[in-house]
Amino acid sequence: MDSQHLHISDLSLSYGGNRILNNIDLDLETGKIYGLLGLNGAGKSSLMQSLFGSIRKATFNAYLNDKQTQISNQQNLIVSYLPQDPFVMKGVSVTDVVQFWYPEPEDQDKILYEPMVHPMHSKKVGVLSMGERRFLEFLLVFYLPHPFLMLDEPFSGLAPLQIQRVQELLKEKGSQKGILISDHYFDNVIQISDQNWMLRHGKLESIDAGQVYEAYRKQ
Repeated sequence: MDSQHLHISDLSLSYGGNRILNNIDLDLETGKIYGLLGLNGAGKSSLMQSLFGSIRKATFNAYLNDKQTQISNQQNLIVSYLPQDPFVMKGVSVTDVVQFWYPEPEDQDKILYEPMVHPMHSKKVGVLSMGERRFLEFLLVFYLPHPFLMLDEPFSGLAPLQIQRVQELLKEKGSQKGILISDHYFDNVIQISDQNWMLRHGKLESIDAGQVYEAYRKQ
């Protein structure tokens, strides 16, 4: 599959007189993992929600392979998004959720035969642990066909083995996607990222992995 390039220009978002995102330019390529770092309240979730279309007040231009496009139109299947908050209904079984999201048996098997999911097929989502539910939600979004994937707090609530498995999947099976990750546990991000940005004062700044700790201390 040919590499795809997504360019975002002039991304801005304001609430009242407070500008959250200030004319941000962003470039993502498939086959790469990008870390989105910054303090709580810096606007990381707002940036992802703006691109996904959850925040309508945001303004920006998007270009896929140099052609202007509407990435927040979900019918275009360009950007998928894992939000911070749980989104799967509690009263249905894991198998029913997967079958609802993925009608084709071949696609269902990718999730249902995942070793950490297989033992909980018949369980209701509501009885899963926080880590089990988060891991399931990650898989539901991860296997969507969209070439670009945004993950907001994917490691939150996960056990160490689940974190390791998510990292493995992102590195091994995510090679055809451009992946943007934000997480409070930024160690888990910079271990697998190819490039990192720090979001502060509404602007994105490129930052080397070795400078991340010092940058957080100075903020």
